[in-house]
Amino acid sequence: MILSLATACGSASPKAEPVVLSPGRGVPTTGHAVWVVGFAQQSKLGAIVTAGELVVTCRDLPAWPADLVGSPVVVAGTLSTVHHPPLPIGPDGGRSAGAEGDELVLAPGTAPPQSDDGLITAERAVFDAISHRDGKALAALIAPDFVLHVGGQPDLDRQAFLAAAAAIEGEILSVDGTGLVAHRAGDTGVVRGTQVARVRLNGEVGDDRNRFLDVFVRRGGRWIVSVALSPRL
Repeated sequence: MILSLATACGSASPKAEPVVLSPGRGVPTTGHAVWVVGFAQQSKLGAIVTAGELVVTCRDLPAWPADLVGSPVVVAGTLSTVHHPPLPIGPDGGRSAGAEGDELVLAPGTAPPQSDDGLITAERAVFDAISHRDGKALAALIAPDFVLHVGGQPDLDRQAFLAAAAAIEGEILSVDGTGLVAHRAGDTGVVRGTQVARVRLNGEVGDDRNRFLDVFVRRGGRWIVSVALSPRL
């Protein structure tokens, strides 16, 4: 199965660059514009984004579309903390159902505005390097501190990711993307969409589709991938 890159990100204020929060990176500070990069999940509180140990509720999004649940997403807004008092305990000692404790809420918690500035071209360069098994070219497009987060699996660092890309089974006929959308805020950018890989394996040709979101950073005047999220490899 073809290796997929994935990331997420979003912006909230045109007057200031947002802080990017992704699994293991960024400190959630309330009152600031942020982009939250993580996986879409549902809860009793509504649509949430999980980014490692960080859980954020999207204020203006009551539920994710069913086909997005478990996929990497990007949401934008301003973080605040809502405190829910302890739930009452019934006569039998059981607690009532509902939320309690502190809840991080992102307002509005919707997709950021689109902006490219060469990001989609950089993404297609990643696709091309994977499709041609060009390890040197791929390494040049991946940041030294790169990490790939895969839903329900251990993270991959840069070395492990490059090794996995080199070990893809079958003959890779092509790698491209559909529905590509880019978001940019200063020297941070995001590309999201669906990666489509055509592979010949055991004489059979098939297409593998996987949602992806890649977080790019601009270093030395060019875009390279810093963080990636994917529901699967």
